[in-house]
Amino acid sequence: MGAFQVNKDLIPIKAHYFLLNGAHAGVLPFITVYAKQMGISAEVIGLIMAILCCLTVVSRPLIGSIADHLQKLKLVMMTLIFIDISADMGLNFIPTPMTDLTHSSVVCHQNISYIFQFDPYSCEKNSSSCDRCILSCDICQDDSAICLKDSFRHSGNSKTGDLSNVPSECFEEAIRNCHKDINTTVCIEKEDLKNSSKNPILQLCLLSIFTAIIYICNGSIVSLSDAACFNALGTRPELYGKQRLWGTIGWGSFALLSGYLNQVLTGTSGKYNFSAGFYMLGLLLVTDLLVISKLKLKNVKASKNIFKDVGMLIVKPRITIFILQVYFVGIFIGMSRSYIFWYLRSLHASQLVLGCSSAVQCFLGELPFFFFAGWIISKIGHINTFTMSFIANGLKFFTYSFIKNPWLGLPIEFLQGPCFGTFYTAMTSYAKIIAPEGTEATVQGLASGTFEGLGKYLITLYEDLFNRKVSSNPNILVMKLEAI
Repeated sequence: MGAFQVNKDLIPIKAHYFLLNGAHAGVLPFITVYAKQMGISAEVIGLIMAILCCLTVVSRPLIGSIADHLQKLKLVMMTLIFIDISADMGLNFIPTPMTDLTHSSVVCHQNISYIFQFDPYSCEKNSSSCDRCILSCDICQDDSAICLKDSFRHSGNSKTGDLSNVPSECFEEAIRNCHKDINTTVCIEKEDLKNSSKNPILQLCLLSIFTAIIYICNGSIVSLSDAACFNALGTRPELYGKQRLWGTIGWGSFALLSGYLNQVLTGTSGKYNFSAGFYMLGLLLVTDLLVISKLKLKNVKASKNIFKDVGMLIVKPRITIFILQVYFVGIFIGMSRSYIFWYLRSLHASQLVLGCSSAVQCFLGELPFFFFAGWIISKIGHINTFTMSFIANGLKFFTYSFIKNPWLGLPIEFLQGPCFGTFYTAMTSYAKIIAPEGTEATVQGLASGTFEGLGKYLITLYEDLFNRKVSSNPNILVMKLEAI
């Protein structure tokens, strides 16, 4: 066999990873923004995401055990994809809330209290159109009583509170044309009324249900895909990384495409249109159904008692240490995914910088390390590969703490390769090695659930607690807004 000859039997698994990751690239990153646009508050979004991450810890090994018990890996994967598509379409057609999603905020400017009614989405989208951004402005009173009463929302001589997205020129124009026709009591009541319109019940329930289904289905398909990949590789498990890298290519490519199509469909509207990403998921996953049907999987001996076999496995000290390593690296990756962009924004990074950071992370970080992961693991072993990930994550966070120019974050993202690419390959291949016969999908689900579920759950829960703390102490939000 020539050095560059393609193994045609492995083309379906490559295509599956490409389509599966590409499909979700246009949906999963946008769910929180989609929820925010429907008026769901940050703390509620954080709570939902934390619960969903926790659910995947249970759902992945549970669905994996069902696939192992039935010995119908492809059938279970295809069923999950049908459900995934249905939930995706459900998300797309959630009705727009009937409540008025314009915001109100009371601010202090030169010791005079004002209440502003504004549309945050128009402010973000059309900074030059002040009439679509700030809808009304009223003076609460001429003295500084309110300013002194609440030092957060009514202090200083410039914008504060929820007006962080309002362009300065619009704020100044509104101040010049502000109406002096309401009193302090009405001013406060009006703001409280507007704030109470958040979290519309119907939209909150539908979004929670459909998002939960997508997270459970996608998470389980990922772990089942890894089991299917090792099944197809047979005696060549070291080739896993060269198959999995197509998932990175799919994610990077379709994340860019879906972002562009969403922007085109949004046009000049003040509210973002996310339908391109939803339809793209449906189209790609329908195609993936055809690809899965072409997977050539070998029959394996079924386990007589899956839970007993897996239970006896995880109590072994070396396996317990492996699970703990997966858990902590999951925390590191969760921190990186949650806060690197936030940190870069605090350094005044543009959208171009953020886009370049994602591209470097995917194509120059993960891609080559997935490709060479088999060779690296064969040279240094699984345990040393795990250790390398710990070192790389520590170096990544340490280096980020010193940069002042956001562009300097680009070379740091090369570390995403040893942080995630080789680690994920080592994790799945080690899970394949230790899995008792007939429990491959269950053990893969346990490993990926610990990595993607428990690790990310801790970080998401921290975000939720942070948002709740912000609600009780608005001064924290000032620092957050100034950082962003």
